[in-house]
Amino acid sequence: MLKAKLLRRFSWILLTATFFTALIIGSVGRSGEQSSADRAAGLASSIACPQCSGQPVSESNAPIAQVIRAEIKNQVDSGLTDDQIRAFYRTKYGDWVDLNPGNDGIEILVWVSPFLIAGVAIGGMILAFSRRRDADTDNELSDESRKRVQELRTTYESGESHRGQNDRE
Repeated sequence: MLKAKLLRRFSWILLTATFFTALIIGSVGRSGEQSSADRAAGLASSIACPQCSGQPVSESNAPIAQVIRAEIKNQVDSGLTDDQIRAFYRTKYGDWVDLNPGNDGIEILVWVSPFLIAGVAIGGMILAFSRRRDADTDNELSDESRKRVQELRTTYESGESHRGQNDRE
């Protein structure tokens, strides 16, 4: 019984740790310096092509995608931040053009929810299996039940021995 309680406690601790780890990972931005070409490539892969259906401009061969890639390169070279460039295209084409959800408000759930779902699933499985083991190990009889089983066995065995004698006669 004590082992089951420890296992449940451990599963809740694991679930809580998973939740906070996912929250931290989701809220921490990328660090490190990138070259302007890397930044432009990253932005081009996160902005949707207005002509294609959900395809980033980095993968599209449409003429508008080529123009946007060149604009992004010029904007990066002129010193605009990634957020400013994304805001420019959101203003020009609408919010749908930004393929990456933001790191604030309700949008953080998009980043954190896979970790939460995995943590809840793992925690649920641990709880389910620990409860199943608990149910299997709780099959011990009380003293009263043992006495009753012994009485029934004695009655059955004595009845069987009498039946055996009757069959032989």
